[in-house]
Amino acid sequence: MALKLSPRDLYYRKILLTRELENKLPLDVALKVRGDYHARKPPRPCGATVHSVVGCAYRCTYCYLPDMGVSNSVYNIYALSGEEMTYALLSNPSFLPGRLGTLIAIGSLGEPFVDDSAFHRTLEYLQAFSRYLGNPTQFSTKSALKETQVRALASVKLPLSPLVTLVTLTKSERLEPGAPSPEARLETIKMMRKNGLHPVVFLRPLIPGVNSEEVDDMLAASKAHGAVGVVIGGFRVTPLILDRLEKAGFDTSEIRRRVKAELRQGKQLPLELHDVKKEALAIAREKGLVPFLSACCANNYTAMLHDGLRAPCPGLDYIDGKFCTLCPVNCPSIQTAVDESEVKEFVEKLTSVKVSELQLDEKFIYLRLAGKKRIPPHVRAVLEIGYRRKVVVR
Repeated sequence: MALKLSPRDLYYRKILLTRELENKLPLDVALKVRGDYHARKPPRPCGATVHSVVGCAYRCTYCYLPDMGVSNSVYNIYALSGEEMTYALLSNPSFLPGRLGTLIAIGSLGEPFVDDSAFHRTLEYLQAFSRYLGNPTQFSTKSALKETQVRALASVKLPLSPLVTLVTLTKSERLEPGAPSPEARLETIKMMRKNGLHPVVFLRPLIPGVNSEEVDDMLAASKAHGAVGVVIGGFRVTPLILDRLEKAGFDTSEIRRRVKAELRQGKQLPLELHDVKKEALAIAREKGLVPFLSACCANNYTAMLHDGLRAPCPGLDYIDGKFCTLCPVNCPSIQTAVDESEVKEFVEKLTSVKVSELQLDEKFIYLRLAGKKRIPPHVRAVLEIGYRRKVVVR
């Protein structure tokens, strides 16, 4: 039976939820929130990134935050409350609420559990998302959590996707000098699984010549402690990161060999790691871990484990196959149903432009708009997330 998709319904629900929160928040607070970064930022392939904490205290040698003007030794708890953050997301024109709406990811600009205050703010966000939104929500962490904290996370009624970073078993004092030990993080994974969560290891960054020889041991330990999968991430290098790695005593010759463009201060340059990732994928499968090449795919997978619903990943990685690893969700095999007249009506509502031609198939929406050759990024995001199809404007 085909999965019926109707972002128009999600859009109208978004309007109702926005009004509900506007009635709860004082006018000056609502105005402040509508000007917040989360209400304005453009869409990303991984969904809506949420910052409960900005900055970190773990001083990881490979960290890219300082190159973005964010500290990796000092942090701040984000000022918005749970309801305010929810309202900020609903105010963002590219966001759709609901299980089949936008994926949410917490932790890209800071460690969400760096201390007790950070944990409580992150938990507050998760509880608010549960109360109002229901979107699949992922957090990424290097922290060692207490069992009471894990139980609190497990009690949240959301499709929740825990990502626990593990990049070394033997070099953590040089690579992650301020972070909890790898052993403590493995114990956190074990507690998460014991309490009904589905933790996924975040093997990022994968650094050739530094931690690439540890992949087998890391994945074996992750599986033994209850991880269900692994996200195999890349490595973005800058002159500052190279300098820190060399000062920590690492040989960076293999990294430099793979740099294919000029390194410039502040510019993050992704390395070509196809061979290293391919080997890591094979090891993960051998160990019985579900491998992913993108975090959004892991979020979509753990959402399926949460409620049994198979839905194509809104990141659309399965269409070009570049990042799709054919996980158990098996996105390419899922049949979806959309109403062609709804698509036309919804596009015209979002763009205020007449649709002169519309063609649909299982993977694409082909559009011709009167007098337009482009659509705004937020409109594209809403259509692609809601219909799980790539939009092509002719």
